[in-house]
Amino acid sequence: MLYLQDLDSYANSTINYTSPKIQPNDILKIDVGDLNPLVAAPFNITSSTSNQQSSVEMMKLSGYLVNPQGTIMMPILNEVKVGGLTPANAEIKIKERLINENYLVNPTVQVRVLNNKFTILGEVNSPGVISFTEESISLLDALGLAKDLTYSAIRKDIKLIREVDGKRLVYHIDLTTASWMSNPNFRIRQNDVIVVTPNKLKVNSGGVIKDPLQLLGIAASLAALVIVIAN
Repeated sequence: MLYLQDLDSYANSTINYTSPKIQPNDILKIDVGDLNPLVAAPFNITSSTSNQQSSVEMMKLSGYLVNPQGTIMMPILNEVKVGGLTPANAEIKIKERLINENYLVNPTVQVRVLNNKFTILGEVNSPGVISFTEESISLLDALGLAKDLTYSAIRKDIKLIREVDGKRLVYHIDLTTASWMSNPNFRIRQNDVIVVTPNKLKVNSGGVIKDPLQLLGIAASLAALVIVIAN
């Protein structure tokens, strides 16, 4: 079954983006800068390593873990409420505190989520938990990272499960049409779960007979055996 069969009908359509919000258990990398680096240094967590891959893992271990109440503990500033904010809004909040509490005059703040990942299950060629570095990715990107759908996948009902503000939302996406592509809710965010359901043929086979031709072949073999015995 073909994807996006009416894609030309949605050409030149407007793309809407929304920034995902920081959630509990997110790991944040927060960089505070100033014209005088020595003044900003006490507000930063540093980790030194020569290996780039190890550096990413070290940043996760030494990053700011958002607790269930949506707060983090920063040097000097102590408790900062960031849960429910976008990374951009968290940057503004931290910057305002640094200025209003007379720590820095003109600071720069950068906030980034380090542990972006999604889970994809069901009829894909490479199911599992997949990490990504972007703020969000498209559903087609996610399917590409999972090596595409299998032949047995139901393409008209891809389930996207997401937790927002303590609530679990479930979206149903039809990949045979392009109508969903301009909906910002269908961009994959941190901790999303994608479930791809198998078709009835795969379900009914129960993993025993993968193809109806197998059943036909078994029946033909039995018929041939009966004829041979009869003769």
